[in-house]
Amino acid sequence: MKKLGLGVLGLGEGRSIISGALNSELWKVVQLCDLNEELAWMRSHEFSLDNFTSSMDEMLANPEVDVVGIYTPDHLHATHILQALRAGKHVICTKPFLNDLSQAREVLEAQQQSGRMVMVGQSSRFFAPFTRQRKHFEGGEFGDLITVEAYYNADHRWFL
Repeated sequence: MKKLGLGVLGLGEGRSIISGALNSELWKVVQLCDLNEELAWMRSHEFSLDNFTSSMDEMLANPEVDVVGIYTPDHLHATHILQALRAGKHVICTKPFLNDLSQAREVLEAQQQSGRMVMVGQSSRFFAPFTRQRKHFEGGEFGDLITVEAYYNADHRWFL
């Protein structure tokens, strides 16, 4: 099976997908991109990668990039998703995915026109406590659920 070529946009939080992709048989990290050239250089050396840029257009023009991982500030997600789709790339985007319904409609329309896949990078659904809860729920151990209240205290040290 051919590995999917990954381009990562936004190398602060994007660090998490880089490390995950490098440990996967399904991905090849092709190019890193960040407006902060110093950060792009730092991440490329941290992960022993040699292809980085500060130009999203350059990354989108790279034929080896099949999927763009978007890890930019939240208010830029819609713009970056649309640019990637219009360049013929699949997209994985961190949370929050979009800020409002009008953006969602525009992204949905662009996705349908492009025929590319778009997904939210929601990794916690695969964490052990969540998979255990799902198993118990599907096994009927909770009975009829009426409402669920949950709290999540994010410890961001794992990004470092």
